[in-house]
Amino acid sequence: MDTTRLVQAGSQRAGFSLVELLAVIAIIGTLVSLTLPAVQSAREAARRSACSNNLRQMGVALLNYESARRAFPPGNDALSGRNHAWSSFILPFLEEAAVASRINYALAWNHKTNLDIADAVVPVYLCPSGIESYPGKQDYGGVMGTAVLLAEDDTRPAGWAHGGILYATDEESPRPCRAAEARDGLSRTLVVSEGVDRGVSDVETHTRIGNAQWACGTNCFLHNSPVLNTPDVDGFRSNHLGGVHGLYGDAHVSFMADHTDPLVLIAVCTKAGGEAAGAIP
Repeated sequence: MDTTRLVQAGSQRAGFSLVELLAVIAIIGTLVSLTLPAVQSAREAARRSACSNNLRQMGVALLNYESARRAFPPGNDALSGRNHAWSSFILPFLEEAAVASRINYALAWNHKTNLDIADAVVPVYLCPSGIESYPGKQDYGGVMGTAVLLAEDDTRPAGWAHGGILYATDEESPRPCRAAEARDGLSRTLVVSEGVDRGVSDVETHTRIGNAQWACGTNCFLHNSPVLNTPDVDGFRSNHLGGVHGLYGDAHVSFMADHTDPLVLIAVCTKAGGEAAGAIP
């Protein structure tokens, strides 16, 4: 028997033709294309869960602050002229006492003494689905109330400027909100919402405005669009598909769909409007 021919035949049978190789590559490509969306979906689900957990931690901190001080923090300490934010006042209740201890609350939030710490990154204030990155970034804002008008003959909601729990303390309302003043119920009143990637006015230099930072009191916004995730609106927006996370006064978190009824949004953004909150859990 010719052993050379047997070796050659065996070698031919063990190899792959070009057609077979292309077929294998095509199958692998198909499997990858089928798997990739599932992987991306799982990653976004994890990011949404982490974002919700960030808000839940803020909710617990806000309740602990209210328990200790008998009032929620001001959304913006505007009356004093120092303009520290709610998100600065609750730092000790977020296990960020080391950051809080470096802030001189007797001086303005952006006084040169406070600027370095104002640029610190506080992880709980960063949504994992955020895209932009800059010092002191804040992806969540306090809800001051609502200013949405649904028709030309609508009147502005009563007390719109201080309709929420985290309003600005000023001459109109010189003290922070107490829990008992949320007559609609803490579980039916928003205190914080996502407002991801705000304040970047120049993409190249990442020049930022104050309300994009956790230390600045203007880190609050009114509900000022009947539709969530409206482009170019300062707050109530996220990079999560289909909606925005919101934190309620009792520390529970709800994912609000983009198509949520505007009347429901108006109701949950006010603390004493007397409206039915509707279908938001």
